[in-house]
Amino acid sequence: MKRFQRNQMHMLSQSISLAAGSRKTILLSVFFFLTGISTGIFLELTMGAGEKSNIAGYLQQYLYMDQGAMEYPNPFFSSLSNNLFLLLIIFLSGLSALGFPVALAALTYKGMALGFCTGLIAETLKDQGLLVILTSLVPQNLFLLPAFILASAAAVNYALLSLAKKRAAKRNLREFSGSYLCVTLLLAAVIALGCGLEAILYPVVLSP
Repeated sequence: MKRFQRNQMHMLSQSISLAAGSRKTILLSVFFFLTGISTGIFLELTMGAGEKSNIAGYLQQYLYMDQGAMEYPNPFFSSLSNNLFLLLIIFLSGLSALGFPVALAALTYKGMALGFCTGLIAETLKDQGLLVILTSLVPQNLFLLPAFILASAAAVNYALLSLAKKRAAKRNLREFSGSYLCVTLLLAAVIALGCGLEAILYPVVLSP
């Protein structure tokens, strides 16, 4: 029993080290995420007036619809599947020695989507945009963004371990395999919590 507990504590320690043990990889992940946000905001600002008007119309219809005439499904399952699919891409990219740039690209994509959506809401809804952002984007992303940043950092760290050619490094790679899977599963649970919070706040956002 004690040996099992020691093994569990050892795996937990390795998982933490893999995801948050390197400040450089975390800073690298944050940099790519912020680059994505900046790119998303830039794309929103440079969109044509016609395209922006069409998207703004859909957004206003979505937020201020006549609930007796149309109903939108709760976004929990679609949000969960999309976010877990992105997490899976990040996880698989870390398994390849040269695949870790895909994890950073996925994180950049997440930042682009968030930046574009935030810019569009702020420009479309004017004064009410801040309230919509605070209720519809901020709460769940307090869970989602740290999870994706840590997942990307873990993928980069694991890929860098696999690039090492020394025997000791290969032995460490085998030891970290279970920890890499463990940290991914933990982050998947955090993402599920964020998507659940989004589903809870969904009726509040759509309330007139």
